[in-house]
Amino acid sequence: MNTAEPKAPDATAFRMALRARILDAARRIVARDGLHALSMRKLAEAVGYSPASLYLHFDSRDEIARALGRESFAQLLAHLEPCAQIGDPWERLHALAHAYVAFGRAHQEAYRLMYMEPGEGGRSGAHAKGRAATRAASESPAIANPGDMLPCEEAGRVADLFADALEALASAGHLRSGAQCEPALLARALWAMLHGVVVFSLIGPGFAHEASLAPIVDAGLGGWLGGVPPPARAVEKNPEGPSS
Repeated sequence: MNTAEPKAPDATAFRMALRARILDAARRIVARDGLHALSMRKLAEAVGYSPASLYLHFDSRDEIARALGRESFAQLLAHLEPCAQIGDPWERLHALAHAYVAFGRAHQEAYRLMYMEPGEGGRSGAHAKGRAATRAASESPAIANPGDMLPCEEAGRVADLFADALEALASAGHLRSGAQCEPALLARALWAMLHGVVVFSLIGPGFAHEASLAPIVDAGLGGWLGGVPPPARAVEKNPEGPSS
């Protein structure tokens, strides 16, 4: 078993490659056995290094779990960004919502990694930021940054995509009067609705068929937000959103 890293000039590339191997092994363990089964000992066995060597790359298994979540949010962001290029805000929001649900359905492992809870030992970093942001938000009627209460920068950028579309709709007067609140807050509420659709589609038999999800998303957008209905789009034929 290896216990040390090489001192050659390419040590940086070696560390990056080993870090990627550690994350790949962690992803396989979580997918197969669940987050509770993830440990530094199991990871060391999987990559062929001593547990002590792994601590040169990650402080704890909770840091590894959070890294997996950030990677998954980055995948979601890349999936949604083509939709964000749509000019019409209703079309853009419509495409973003359907692409979000499609991502959760098509990439179930990555989706679960985004929302898994590392444990009490891992709450000092990103989750502490969330608690601090919650307190700050309670002291102010407006929430400036839709990513303040989210676990990582990538998640905040996902929220920004929805908030930008909602802000454009609000500026055009295309939201119900009851929905005329801070776009950042409304984006999180919409995200919560879409997350519910994905979760129920993964665990609930009534939502098991992908064809039944598009009308649910449309009903949520039209009934909850109101305003000008989104144009007819072949979402069922192209649930991934517009091609880049």
